[in-house]
This record gives sequence, C-alpha cells and structure tokens, in this order.
Amino acid sequence: MYILQNALKNLVRNKGRNMMIGAIIFVIILTTVVSLIINNTSSAVIEDYKERFASEVYITPDMQKVMQEAQNNSTDGRVMVKKPEIPSEQLLQFADSEYLKESIATGTISANNSDIKAIDQDDNDTSSSGTGSTSIVGEGGMMRSIGNNGNYRLLGDSWEDFNDGLRSLESGRLPEAEGEGVISEELRDSNHINLGDVMTFTANLSVDAPSDMTSDNVQEGDKVTVDGMEYTASISGMGTVRLQREVAYPLTIVGVYQDMTDEYANDNMPKSAAFNSRNEVLTTLETLLTQRKANETGVNVNVTYYLKSPEMLEPFEAEVRAKGLSDLFNVDTDTASYEKVVKPVEGLKSISITFMVVVIILGSIILLLLASISIRERKYEIGVLRAMGMKKMKVALGLWLEIVTITCFCLVIGLGIGTVAAQPVSDMLLQNQAEAAESSTSQGAGGGNVMMGPGVCN
Repeated sequence: MYILQNALKNLVRNKGRNMMIGAIIFVIILTTVVSLIINNTSSAVIEDYKERFASEVYITPDMQKVMQEAQNNSTDGRVMVKKPEIPSEQLLQFADSEYLKESIATGTISANNSDIKAIDQDDNDTSSSGTGSTSIVGEGGMMRSIGNNGNYRLLGDSWEDFNDGLRSLESGRLPEAEGEGVISEELRDSNHINLGDVMTFTANLSVDAPSDMTSDNVQEGDKVTVDGMEYTASISGMGTVRLQREVAYPLTIVGVYQDMTDEYANDNMPKSAAFNSRNEVLTTLETLLTQRKANETGVNVNVTYYLKSPEMLEPFEAEVRAKGLSDLFNVDTDTASYEKVVKPVEGLKSISITFMVVVIILGSIILLLLASISIRERKYEIGVLRAMGMKKMKVALGLWLEIVTITCFCLVIGLGIGTVAAQPVSDMLLQNQAEAAESSTSQGAGGGNVMMGPGVCN
C-alpha cells in the first residue's frame, strides 16, 4: 500500500516531468485510436463496395482481330466483316465460375398470337413471326434489340423493372416453372384474359444453311431437313438462304402486371404493336430455351457477369478461354469506377497505418529517453528508499505504478477524444464513397459512353 501511495505522491511532486511523459503517451494513444478507426472504416468501405458494386465484366469483339480475320478469309479481294457472336450455351457456361459474385441471364424472342389482338396492332396486320431484327433507341440513347418483327415480345427472366419499382403485380404471381407467363393489365383487359388461361405464341427459330445450299438450288418456301429438323427456306435480297421453323410457346397465364413505364421508349417511335411495351409477356428463360436446338438462333440471350473483385478478371478470362471463348473477343471490367471509389480509401488506409507506426516508434524512443533521464535524476530518491530497506523489486514496482497510472489516465482521455476526432473522418469517407458509387452507377445506367454488353447471341 505504501508503494502505491508513494507512487501517487511522486506524480504530484514531479508534475513537469510527468506531464511531459503523459503528453507523449496521450499523443501515441490518440494517434493509435484515430488510425485504427480510420483503418477499420476504410476496410468496411472497401468490403461494402465489393459486396454491393461488384465489377461488371464486358466481353466485346476486338475489331482489329475481326478485320484481320475477314481479310485473311477473303478470296476475291472483297472483305466481308461479320460481327462475331457467342453461342448462348457458352454464355451460360461462363456463368458457372467461382470468380463471379453473380450473373444475370435474360432472353428475348419476338412472337405472335392469332387468338388475341396486341395493343396498337393494326386491324389489317396479318403478320406472323418475322425473320428480320429490329432495334429501337431506348433511354440514354442505348440501342435495344427486340428481335424478330412480331407483335409480342416474350421476355425470359427479365425482372429488372420489377426490381426498380417500374412494374408490379396487379394480380396472381410471377412465373415459377416452365410454361408460365405474366401479361400486362392492358393486354388482359383488351382481350378479356383470365388467370389460368393458356395462350399459345408462335415464333421462328433459324439455323445456318449448309455451305453448299444457295439460291441456285433452293427456292423460296422449300422444305429442307437439317440435323433431323424440317425448316422452310427463305431467300434474302442478296440471295442468302435462311432456314427457319415455327415453334409454339403455350403459356399458362399466372399473373398480371401493372406497368408505370412509357408504352414507347421515345416519342419518335412509330405506334406499332412490336414497339409497345404493354405487349411484353414475361416468362422464364428456361421456357424460351426449351424449344430451341443448340445450333439454332432466334432467342436473344444476354448474360451479365459480376466479379467478386476486379483482381479476379485475369483468372476469370483464363477460365472462359478454356471454355471456348474465341480470341476475337476481349474480356474487360470497369476498373475505373472501382478505382475511383476504392483507391483513395486504400491510400488513406495505408497512410493512417504508416502514420500510426511512425508515431509509436518515435514516441517510444522519446519515452525511453525520458525514462532514462528520470531515473538518473532520481538516483538520490532511489538511494534513500534502498537505505530504508526497500527491495529493488519494490522500487521498480513503484516506478512502474507511476507509468501505469499516467498511462491509464491518458488512455481514458485518449480513447474519448480519439473516437470523437475520428468520427468526422469516418463520416467523410462514407460520404465520399456513397457519392462516388452513385456517380459510377448513374454513368453506367445511361451516361455518355455506350459499351457492348457482356455477351449477346441469338
């Protein structure tokens, strides 16, 4: 007890020296607390960004390689450049990867239905599933393909508008199994459709004509068998032979959706059933792909890939190359948006840790020097205590209690002030991260730069 009482009295007797030691200890504790809080906040910001804003992968044609291949394949000096396509089977295979946080696969096919009338369908319209492909200009100037020229569009696993709150169920439920569909309330009301009704849509699937099949030996409307399937031949204006067959999609109506989007993507579009969003019938991607053979086109499949981290781009590219991705395609990710948010935070995190280590090292050196000077100044005091019969261990314990008392006092004050001082820095980090993430998201949604999606095929 005497040792503790003597230690407390010594703190008062040597106020100047102890205040200097306390100031140094306080600075070390304050710096450590602030640095650790900033480091933890920075780590949380980085992990949160990786969790919520995974890096989107872009698989785009390398136009230089495409041109080079077209020139190499030219036999008569004419260079015919054809946009390379990725088979939908490959796109879906790429989605099975340990490097992906998630993947979103959707499908579209144009179709017709002779039993009902589409919204804005011309009374004289007797078209069936066409063979041409139509593109429309959507919001932000983005081109949106609607496939063949049918009055309806069957969308597989396309729930983005529901997630954005632009569409909602008016009645029923969303499709859960193959052969189920959801229609708009406008289409339901105009055709008096009830839940549980089965509506059969027809669409065309195509296959490449054999190389020896030309307009010289095939006529318009001829029936041709390829791989055990019968197709109808059609001749384009350039004499190209196209083989297609009609398939049926019987859909049981299990729900009706309300649509808050505009019927047409912009005011310049013609009023036509093919362009009216109220004629979109929602179903599952499995439903659209069931009727299609592996070598057939007609169903536009789009798969969007999101990496767990941008650093995984290289192994993911190696994986998709091994699964058959052609060298005509580049595999990239939007590292700019990632670095815009994460790099400044990582830099601040590194600086805070470095600053903390430097302060601890310098502070420790200064404390050792002060402790050494203090012991030399207190030789007389220590000698008196030893002369009174106090053992060396008790003398050392008394000196140690003085330092512990100062440290505990500084620790309480340092933790409180450090927490308060670090809070504005943490708030600033979170605010900057939110603003950068929002800016990155808005630019990707419809801004100036248009990038080809991760893979579109027929």
